[in-house]
Amino acid sequence: MKDNSGKVILALLAGASAGVIAGLMMAPDTGEATRTSVKKWANKMSKDLEKNLQTGLDEIKNMSAGAMDKFDEMRTNKTNSSSTGSQKTGTTGGTTGGSTSGNA
Repeated sequence: MKDNSGKVILALLAGASAGVIAGLMMAPDTGEATRTSVKKWANKMSKDLEKNLQTGLDEIKNMSAGAMDKFDEMRTNKTNSSSTGSQKTGTTGGTTGGSTSGNA
């Protein structure tokens, strides 16, 4: 099943744009009043969009900071466990197998 969410959003935006254009063409106000009204609406939408984008960016920054903290913690734990593991291997590895070679 394909993800058609992008097409749906595009269709909604196209429909909304057509509705806005049709509404402006049939508006009972004068051109100057309509332009003033549209300008106020656009400024309000711009501020709302900026606020929503900033909120989204802050959430993304918080999530990425948390992920980086977890990554650093995992890397630190892995480094600590691998350094102690190599020390254990180095101290016990050389004492076996020396007495059986050469007696045949």
